[in-house]
Amino acid sequence: MKQLVEGFIQQLQHATQLGERATVTFSGPRYNNVVIAGMGSAGTAGDLVKSYVADKLAVPVFIHKDYDVPAFVGFDTLFIAASFSGNTEETLAAVRAALKNDATLTCITSDGEMLRIAQENNLPHLIIPEDLGQPRAGLGYMVVATLYMLHHAGLLDDTFKTELAQSINLLREQTGSIKVLSSALASAFQGKLPVLYASSTFKPVALRLQQQLNVNAGQLAHVNVFPEMNHNELEGWQNPQQLLSQLAVLLIYTSYDHPRVRLRMDISTAVFKEKVGDVMTIEAAGATFLEQAFYLIHLFDWVSVHLAELNNVDPDTTDTINDLKDKLSKA
Repeated sequence: MKQLVEGFIQQLQHATQLGERATVTFSGPRYNNVVIAGMGSAGTAGDLVKSYVADKLAVPVFIHKDYDVPAFVGFDTLFIAASFSGNTEETLAAVRAALKNDATLTCITSDGEMLRIAQENNLPHLIIPEDLGQPRAGLGYMVVATLYMLHHAGLLDDTFKTELAQSINLLREQTGSIKVLSSALASAFQGKLPVLYASSTFKPVALRLQQQLNVNAGQLAHVNVFPEMNHNELEGWQNPQQLLSQLAVLLIYTSYDHPRVRLRMDISTAVFKEKVGDVMTIEAAGATFLEQAFYLIHLFDWVSVHLAELNNVDPDTTDTINDLKDKLSKA
């Protein structure tokens, strides 16, 4: 996993090349909605894309992480299905349902049943490399491919291409500082329950950190967002008192946070500091949304690798998840 995290910049470069070379064409009607279906990292990629295009697309975007599709999915839906392996059970079920409902279906995958369905039905699709071995390591491919699918479908202009190039340059410049900061954060998280807060716009980034801590470092984490947490969770910072001392809080700031959200985060920090010794903040580097998102994602992926070492956990194994999949396949 460490080698895969190290190669994230190259992944973004390659993903951009694949998107540029893609020959996908769309002949469907005007789309009134977009559905992005995927689980795990593919689902998180969809979440991130949804946040990015919120002020760019004239149609609503829905993220789907389940078997059955919503009733509104139909001929005027652009349905983007993403699965690294191409065999994700829930996403395949959603693909078949979307086909049945006559949605315009497009697939992002490396192989498997999803690729077979795409080729058999002559669906627009984008093939990503399968040699990563770990689906969660392919987040960059998933995000970039989804952006290109929206672009090829005529829904997204080409501004994102400039932002992608800027993101790659930023990560090159920040490589050294990212490794130093990620090591410090991993040390702060060791033996604690990380509690991660961000604005709702950047929830996908906080969720990515949670997922990477879970899978790579074998450690639980908790995520919530501002301003919603101010209407419920903030009051919960009272009990159980014996647990509060075992928390490590990280507040994730970006230049895209609403001014009132930043104020809420600042005020809430005082509450956290009354209960917890480790209250940390981080400000995303970069000027654009994609720069800040990819900076944080790369930083947090490194945190998970460092924490795996501290926890003496092999970040390349997912025995518990694999056991679940094995039991499901036999049920």
